[in-house]
Amino acid sequence: MNLVIFSGGTATNSLTPSFYNLTVTKDHELTYILPISDNGGSTSEILRVLGGPAIGDIRSRIVRLIEDEMLVNIFSYRLPDDYRQGKLEWNDIVEGIHPIWDHVSPSVKEMVRAFLIHTQAELLKKNKGLHNKFKFEKASIGNLFLTGARLFLGSLDASIELMMRIGRCNPKVNVIPCINTSHTHHISALLTNGDVITGQSQISHPSKPSINRLASRHGSSLQNKNDIFEDLDTQFELNNNQQIPESYNPNTFPHHSDVATPVHEQEQGQIVKYNCEEEEEEEEEEYANPIYILPELKNSQLHFDKQDTESMLPAPVKRILYINPYGEEIKPNANVRAISKIKSADIIVYSIGSLMTSLLPIIILGNLANTILEKEGTHKVLIINNKYDRETFGLDAINYVKMIIDSMARSIISYRHNKSLPTVNLRNIPWNKFITDIIYLKRGEIQMDWDSLSKQGIKAHAIDSNKLENDNLEDVLNKIHSSELCEPHY
Repeated sequence: MNLVIFSGGTATNSLTPSFYNLTVTKDHELTYILPISDNGGSTSEILRVLGGPAIGDIRSRIVRLIEDEMLVNIFSYRLPDDYRQGKLEWNDIVEGIHPIWDHVSPSVKEMVRAFLIHTQAELLKKNKGLHNKFKFEKASIGNLFLTGARLFLGSLDASIELMMRIGRCNPKVNVIPCINTSHTHHISALLTNGDVITGQSQISHPSKPSINRLASRHGSSLQNKNDIFEDLDTQFELNNNQQIPESYNPNTFPHHSDVATPVHEQEQGQIVKYNCEEEEEEEEEEYANPIYILPELKNSQLHFDKQDTESMLPAPVKRILYINPYGEEIKPNANVRAISKIKSADIIVYSIGSLMTSLLPIIILGNLANTILEKEGTHKVLIINNKYDRETFGLDAINYVKMIIDSMARSIISYRHNKSLPTVNLRNIPWNKFITDIIYLKRGEIQMDWDSLSKQGIKAHAIDSNKLENDNLEDVLNKIHSSELCEPHY
């Protein structure tokens, strides 16, 4: 089977052996599509000084796939948590005299060093004052290599491919950024109380102040009166046949009842497909370092004042959106390579990780969501996290699923609207056009009457554990692959 996996961060990293066994060992393709919006940690320093997309999640995934152990050590190496010591070690690495080069072949060493030297040259060009001085503490050598390669080659996709080929990754494995860009893409979270939290790091790991109230209740930076989303919620009507299961028990946290069920163009019960050839779409010219950027996006998150990660958000997340440097909502398109791999996939997996900041930034890309919707005869599998986090605390399972479905449906409406395609007749798309199967842990925190999802044509597959193991996941995905797709019944 050909697998496409959506998710970034460390959670899915632990599952790479099962995905590899299901695909590469059987001579099939394995594709990871990852977000490029994480502005936290040492990545924030690269964004602050050099600009460009966030590549921390991408580097982390590649390191898991590299088959050259010496390069695993190099690309996963972090400089000490001290500026002076970190700068000294960086100089030794660039000069080729650091111990991490021991046992690395001279040809590979010089190939990697060339791009680290290019990064160093770019940092020196930017070093025109204290505010531009790069902070080397905790810096990832893999991130600095990818940055140097991107700046030299002029392509994020090309820099990823270079890193994978140098590391001798299997050619059947693809790591694709959800957006192929040289520009920094930030996300914001619009909360149900009207507040907006700007930046992925602030959504997941807040520092003070975390809320951009200038773009909150009146939406001055996020909407304009002609925007399609001004009245979008009125386009999502809760279908009488798509009832919330009886097992749903609302808690003290507000739920997403105002975000309704997905809708879609239908004609005599059939989905109307629109063949938009992504390869023919013009790519917009982008710049890594815009003249203006919101002040809260300029701040380094390297040594931010981290609050208790268990603390709740001021209100639940209503939706995730991309913003430009001015804080205005933008709607970028997904990488055309990602679209191509989705079209050839046998199974699409929404993997574990942070729902709001790891998964949604991928699936809210309109052309990507539209491709998933129109792909027939394919299992689309959601793996439920084993526990709540800051981003999802207070969401019961039904609204956890609805958040994914509604976010994708909303992005499709916007995507088709921007292409002047009809949207007025979108109504009541079955949920299994987005999700056909759900894998959940019987002893996990996030629970519901999973069998009730069969009304939407979604099959639930239980694993009797509180932790997802590779062997268990592999067995369930094999079972799903050999099973028939379900049909909704009302």
